[in-house]
Amino acid sequence: MKINMICNLDGDVELNDLNAYNTVVAYFLREALLKRDVDGCLVMGRGLLEKPPSKADHTIVFSNLAMNYVRSNPAYLQMLRKTTRGSVCLWLDASWAGWERFFDYIFCVAKPYGGRPPQYVHGGYGADPRYLYPEQEEKAVFLDSLMWGKYKGKYDKIYKLYEEVLADLDIKVYSPIPVYNKNRRLPWAEMQAIRRKCHFFLVTQLGGFGLGRIEAATCGTLIVQPKPLYRPWLTVDVEMEIWTTRQDLIKILEAPVDVEAIRAKALEHTWDKAADRMIQVLKG
Repeated sequence: MKINMICNLDGDVELNDLNAYNTVVAYFLREALLKRDVDGCLVMGRGLLEKPPSKADHTIVFSNLAMNYVRSNPAYLQMLRKTTRGSVCLWLDASWAGWERFFDYIFCVAKPYGGRPPQYVHGGYGADPRYLYPEQEEKAVFLDSLMWGKYKGKYDKIYKLYEEVLADLDIKVYSPIPVYNKNRRLPWAEMQAIRRKCHFFLVTQLGGFGLGRIEAATCGTLIVQPKPLYRPWLTVDVEMEIWTTRQDLIKILEAPVDVEAIRAKALEHTWDKAADRMIQVLKG
């Protein structure tokens, strides 16, 4: 079986080339597919109308760029169908509505919520333990600042509470993710070197599905989620504490963290299992 994986990578990619999370997913899923004698072919999403990819049994879109092309330009989806013998699919963090109009299957990281069309199937997730392990000599938090200020007005109280509580506690704060779309992310390998140091991952955006949280949990890091931002259908199965008040947040950050238990639960999820689910769906 050959699968064209439409992402922001090509076949010459190395670990240090990874940054955006769609590249991380494509890279590690490809490794899992190759172990199963499935040819996962990494294809850059840009320029395919001028130079289409070679024919494949199935196609999976990973990149935001290609997703937007599919939705906005019918010729792009037609091109994918012409170069695909079987299913044209999307890999998505959660079961966001509307994509069934374009794709045969939508593989979701978080299990599809009730009521979604049958095209939405569980893909799952993983995190490679070779790079994700505890290295926590000091008590520290990873502040996910990606969406900091994105919901300005609605969730200002959350940002303010984080700032005030973290300033009062004797705890190291790492905030390496640039504020919403202002700069490029750190390379993936550099990000993990920081993530391994942290006991807590403070969420600042809706849901708890993000690959960054999965990777953090694999490092033994506790996910800390504000209740106003909690959405069950966007949430994956990792250890998580949900807070409502300042006192809740302080209590969580002052309590000991069971690093090994958090890591053990996260390691129940692997890219191998995700690849197996995907292959099973594609084979029908």
